[in-house]
Amino acid sequence: MATFAKILEDKLVIPVVVRLGRGRFYDRFLYAYPDCLKWMKETVPTLETGRKKSAQTPAEQLILRLQQWVSGDPIKKGPMFKEMEYPRDNDVWELKTDDLRLFGWMYQPKKFIVASHGYADDYKVPTKTKDYADDVRAVMEARQALPLDGPKFVKGKFDDLV
Repeated sequence: MATFAKILEDKLVIPVVVRLGRGRFYDRFLYAYPDCLKWMKETVPTLETGRKKSAQTPAEQLILRLQQWVSGDPIKKGPMFKEMEYPRDNDVWELKTDDLRLFGWMYQPKKFIVASHGYADDYKVPTKTKDYADDVRAVMEARQALPLDGPKFVKGKFDDLV
C-alpha cells in the first residue's frame, strides 16, 4: 500500500494541470489515470462537436470545464457534476460538458480522480456504443485496485465535496 504522494510519484494517477488567468489560483484539484490524460490530450482535440451543437469544440469545452473545476468557480449539481445513480451508493461522479464525460471519484473534498471517459454521443441512440454502467464499473474497479493507504474515497453530499 502507498500514500497518495507515492501514487503520484509512481504516476499511477497524474495531476491535471491547466493554466488559469492572472489572479486566479487552484482551489480544487483534478487527477487522472494515464490513459484518461492521454485521451484528453490526444483524442479530445480531434473530436467534432456532437448533437448538442455546442458553440465550443470538445477541446474548448474540456479546457473551460477543467479551469472552472480547479479554480473553484461554481459547479452546478446535475448539469455539470453529478453522482452516478447505478448502482446506488457507488460514490462515482460524472464531470460533464455538452460533448464529454469524465467519470471518477472524490478522493477527498475538492480532489477528483478521473478513471474513465467518453464522448457524449456514444451514450445515446442511434449512435450508442457505450453504456454508463460500464464506466461506473471501470471507475469502481480502478479505485479498488489503486494501492492506496487509508480510505480511497470520501463519501458526502455535493456541497461538502465540491
